[in-house]
This record gives sequence, C-alpha cells and structure tokens, in this order.
Amino acid sequence: MKRLTMGTGIVVGLLLSAAWIHAVGSNIAVDAVTRATLGYNRFDGSLEFLTDGLTPDNSDEAKVFAWPSKGNLVFTFATPRAIDGVRLRVGADAGSYAVLAYLGATYGETGQTETMADALVADVYDFDYVPDTWVDLPFPPGTVTDYIELVTESGAEFYEVEILSSESSTDVMAISWGQVKNGTR
Repeated sequence: MKRLTMGTGIVVGLLLSAAWIHAVGSNIAVDAVTRATLGYNRFDGSLEFLTDGLTPDNSDEAKVFAWPSKGNLVFTFATPRAIDGVRLRVGADAGSYAVLAYLGATYGETGQTETMADALVADVYDFDYVPDTWVDLPFPPGTVTDYIELVTESGAEFYEVEILSSESSTDVMAISWGQVKNGTR
C-alpha cells in the first residue's frame, strides 16, 4: 500500500510539473548574463553547460556544472522581465535550492550580490533533495525582475537551468521573408 501511495504521489507530482511548464512560456535563460559568485564557492564545469539544452534525458553528451559544497548563480537581464519561475535539471548530487528575484540588485566587484532595501521581489525554496530530476520553482504571478540568484547551501549538480517567461514581447521582431525582400515591416 505504501508503494502505491508513493507511486501515485510521484505520478501526480510529475503531471503537475508538466502542466506548470506547459502553462508558462519559453526559456529565456540564454538571454541572461550568467555568473557564478566568487570567493569560497568553488565549482567544477562551465556556465555554458547550464543553457546548452543538453541533459541526461536527451543526450549522452550532457555535461554537469557542480558545486562540492555551497554556491550561488546569478542571472541578469538588461531590462526587467516578467518571470514565471525557474526550472532546474539536477544530477545525482541533489541539494536544497532557493531562487531569489530582485529588482535593481547588482553583481558587485567582490563577486557577490549587492542589494538595496526592498529589492527582493520574490523568493521560492525547495528542500526535497531529490536527485536526477527536474525541479520546478514557480514565482508568484506578476513577478518582474532583472536579477535572479540561485542559491544552494549544499553540494549540487546542475545540467540545465531554465528561466521561464510567458512574456510575449521579444527583442527580435518576426517578419516574413517577403517583408525582408521588400524592405518593409
């Protein structure tokens, strides 16, 4: 009976996660400037691994970004963006995660986040320590931010970080091939 209840819980959790991801929009992590905080937070791997689209779910070539202890990642945007949440593909070394959204925070010369009063606009946490899965961290509706900080206070392995936005605006206007040839919009 216990296995049936656990199995049902896992299936329901996966279905809810899939519904949430489908309901939100596109991954805009590639639009952000990504940095790992410096200092005592040593890491293995490359930041490029986090947005290359490769995970153990879809490729044998997936590479991991790992912290042996704790660490922070920051994602900054040139202008504030409406963000629905963050999604992580974690590896065998799962941790606890916090995602903090700020408006007007900066990445300081010391390699740490610097904030002003009232800069925090949203925060979400995950303490499940579930390995080899996707972890969804949804923000409250209407969250607008230009600076996202992902924090882990334990060792962690990441294959992918997605920053999800259902915002419809984009920096690139879609036009037809006919409009390109005519030089019109």
